[in-house]
Formats: sequence, structure tokens, C-alpha cells
Amino acid sequence: MPKLSASDNNLRWATVGLLFIAMVNAYIDRGNISMAAPVLTEELLLSNEKKGWIFSAFTLGYALMMIPAGRLVDLYGVKRIYTIFYLLWGICSATFGLAQVFWHFVALRVVLGFCEAASGPASFAFIADYFTEKERGLASGIFLAGTKIGPAIGAVIAAFLIENFGWRMLFVLSGLVPLIWILPWWSWVSKIEKRPHMKVKDKKDAEIESQNNSVPPKKVGFLDIIKKRKTIGIFLGYFCYGSVWYLYINWLPSYLYDSLGLSIKDTGWWAAYAYGGLAVVTILAGFAADKLIAAGGTETKVRIRFIVAGFLCGAAIMLIPYVEGQTAIFTVLLIAISGMGLATANTWAIMQTIAPKGTVGTLSGIQNFGATSGGFLAPLLAGYAVGDSNNYNTVFIVAGALMLIGILSYVAVIGKVEELEFET
Repeated sequence: MPKLSASDNNLRWATVGLLFIAMVNAYIDRGNISMAAPVLTEELLLSNEKKGWIFSAFTLGYALMMIPAGRLVDLYGVKRIYTIFYLLWGICSATFGLAQVFWHFVALRVVLGFCEAASGPASFAFIADYFTEKERGLASGIFLAGTKIGPAIGAVIAAFLIENFGWRMLFVLSGLVPLIWILPWWSWVSKIEKRPHMKVKDKKDAEIESQNNSVPPKKVGFLDIIKKRKTIGIFLGYFCYGSVWYLYINWLPSYLYDSLGLSIKDTGWWAAYAYGGLAVVTILAGFAADKLIAAGGTETKVRIRFIVAGFLCGAAIMLIPYVEGQTAIFTVLLIAISGMGLATANTWAIMQTIAPKGTVGTLSGIQNFGATSGGFLAPLLAGYAVGDSNNYNTVFIVAGALMLIGILSYVAVIGKVEELEFET
């Protein structure tokens, strides 16, 4: 990549800021149902099993659309596809305010999952196109911090709106107000697309140019990608991560409200502390990893070590059944949830390095499909595990075990972090 002017550099980082804002909005929309769940439980007489179905319905739609959305991004470009999907998810989120019965929430959650499915592939495709390997940890960290800040901000906002205006207004406002985001997004990406010098050239591009070879590289098929061992490792590792993360964003408010006896307001604040800590750690870990790589560290050693550390912190959740008192429980929760941020940006930076040109949308779709597959199963099964007893111990132990399995996926299955090779 040639040296960029100050305006070019500011524009691409400002666009990352827009990606961050979009993810804040996405995770507010996803988390609203969790904050409203205690109220909905009383109003609609929902059992924990039914709440599990409502929570998991989102990830069913998200998982089913994830890989197709990634392919659409690769085929038709980031700007167009993300704009369409963003508009649809805002409208869908607002429609929750009209829901009346259990199945309305299930159906709308499935549709919301479909509509938000392009957010990850589009964002990572943009970062891969306009940021070098040494910058992607920070860029990914900023973007991914939105997935943690969203639930943090959303928990506080939701608690305020529910207590003062009711749960319906919560969904209407959070769905319609953020649609203004589309205006700067379309404008800024249009400007970037008119400046081709801003795009990062990968190694194969450089080889083709140096050989004055005008023959384009062979298109990589979907089946070629999913057969690779590293792709399988990415899927499995993020299945474990996603299972645990979706447990938190769906069931943490209910655990704080039902098991620890917090009010809606206090539930919102404590959830915000946990998610906010995760956001801060995500950004710092991405930045630190970039600096270590720039100083001479290999991407394999640096990023894998951060991932191992993050997953080990996440495994600390297994201690919850063995500690007593709110202070001790909150401490373990903060370590387990915030510590996962050590891994977050680095898992996605690895995916972008592994993905050959023109496949980032597809490979990010596969990685997110792993997360959302776990995100569908884990909250649903948790509803049955918690049942009428409101005992979460089994859920916490299984979550910790999944974190340990995730470590094996990154260390033993993915191994060396390098671009996938295909026959040309």
C-alpha cells in the first residue's frame, strides 16, 4: 500500500468508527429482548424454556443467513449489501414494539437474525481491503468493541426506557432512530471506492504485477474453502466462543434479576460493567498485538497467545458455583466476560490473514456461522437446564468447558497463521 495522505487515512479510520457504531446498534437490538425478558415473563407468563426459544431464535436466522450474506458481500460489494441489510434490520427491530404473543417474538427474532447477518462479513471485508496486517488488530478491535459496548450501553438505556416508557417504546426507538447511520456510511464508502490507491494489495497481487501478468487468479470456490483444516479450526474455535458469548448476552440479565435478586435498574448497570470491560479489553488487546507484531513478533505466536489467554479467562466462569456472596460472584463474572476480550480482535485478525483475496466475506461468514450455531444451541439448552429451579450452575460449568475446547481448536487445528493455499 502506498503512503496515504492524511485525509485518506482519516477517512478509512472514520469509516471503522461507523462500523463500530453499527455494531453498537446491532447489539443493542439483540440485547433488548434480554433486558425486557423479566417484564415479558410476567406479562406473557413465559417459562425459562420459552425464553430460551426466544433468545435462540435470533441466532437461527443469523446462522442460516451468515454464509449467504458473506457470499453476497464478496459478489456485490460492501457498500450496497450492508446498506440494504442495515435498513431491513432497523425496520424489523422497531416491529418488536407491535408483538403480542410468544410466537411473534420468535418469528421476529429469526427475521432480525437474517437482517443482521451481513454486518460481520461486510465489516471484515472492508477492514481486509483497506488495512494492512499490522493494522488489522486495532481496526478489528475498534469494530468488535461495538459488539461489547452495544450490550453495555443497551442494558442501561433499556432499563431506563422500560421503567419510564414501557418495553414497546424501547424497541421502536432503538430500531428507527439509528437508521440515520446510512447517510454517512454511503457517502464515505463512495469516496473511498473512488480512491483505488487506498486498497491493500495482497501478496498474490504483488506477484502478478511484478511479472506483468494480466491473467487474474483463479476464483476460489466455497467447497475449496470449507475443506481446509484451518477453516475447520476457525469454525470450531468460534463455535465455542459464540456459545459462551450468546449465553451472556441472552441470559446474564435474567441471572442477575432472578438468581441474585437485582432490580431492573441494577441489572442494567451490572451487565454494563461486564460488557464495557470486555469492550475495553478488546480494543487494548488488538492494539497490543499489532504493536508486538510490528516489533518483530510472528502473527502465529502473538495472536494465538492472546487467544489462549482470553479463553482461559473465559473458563473462569466454572468457578461461579463454588463461590459465595455477590462481590465474589461479580468478580468472577467480570474476569470471565472481560477477559474474553483478549481473544476477540485477534480471532478476527487471524481470519483476515488466512483468507485469500476475495474470500474474506465468505470466510468471515463461516467463522460467524460457527459462533451463531453455538449461539443458537447454547441459550436454548440453557433454558431447559435452568428450568423452574433458576439454578445456573450447569450452564456455567459447560460454558467454561467450551472455552477450554476452543483453545485446542486454535492451537492444534489452525496452527500456523498463514494464507490458505489453493491450486491455480
